[in-house]
Amino acid sequence: MRVKKMSALALIVAAAGLSLTACGSSDGSSASADTSASHTSASTAASSSTAASSSTGGQDSTSTAGSSSSGSSTGSTKGSGLTAQNQSATSGSMCKTDHLALSASATGVKNQIVVNLKNTGSGKCSMHGFPGVQLVGPDGLGDTGPDAARTDVSGSTVSIGPGEETRFLLRYIPSTSGSAKTYTRLSVTPPNEKVSEIVNLNDLAITIAAPSGGAPDVYVDPIGYHVGSGK
Repeated sequence: MRVKKMSALALIVAAAGLSLTACGSSDGSSASADTSASHTSASTAASSSTAASSSTGGQDSTSTAGSSSSGSSTGSTKGSGLTAQNQSATSGSMCKTDHLALSASATGVKNQIVVNLKNTGSGKCSMHGFPGVQLVGPDGLGDTGPDAARTDVSGSTVSIGPGEETRFLLRYIPSTSGSAKTYTRLSVTPPNEKVSEIVNLNDLAITIAAPSGGAPDVYVDPIGYHVGSGK
């Protein structure tokens, strides 16, 4: 009977030990899992933090590059803007046909005509280069002659204020044969414009040989022909 009691007690103690071991093992496993999860979480957070830091660094780098580029671009733009403003203040915008009054006059030299362009606008404007010039006959726009060829004269930018004038010179070779044609007007297109204006020549009519496809008989200089103290 004593032996049986001892055996039962031993069984109870063993069972209790197994229970405690199982609990301990379970807790340990859980703790280990928690620890592992914690390490994994920390590692993930660290990786995320590193990635974010790297990404932020890239953005900063990009931002810096962008800022540098932007600064350079802005500086360039501002510089251009200042230059444009200075040019605008100096020479104004390009002259438009609608704000110009055109007329022709004699130069005092044979076979030359000067065409005057007066600024009728309210602000300063500028011109540079060659005007387009076509001879027009007495019968209207349908009666047109050759276009004036450009000379090799170099021109400069001319600025004219309200009421001021600039001008250009037109030269022609008069006809020496019987196949002549007389033109009483000019169709003039100011430099950098697409709109032309008719200028009456009156008693300055141009008589040249009829177009033959050879060398032109009319030549135009760039804007900026000087007459006295004019521009």
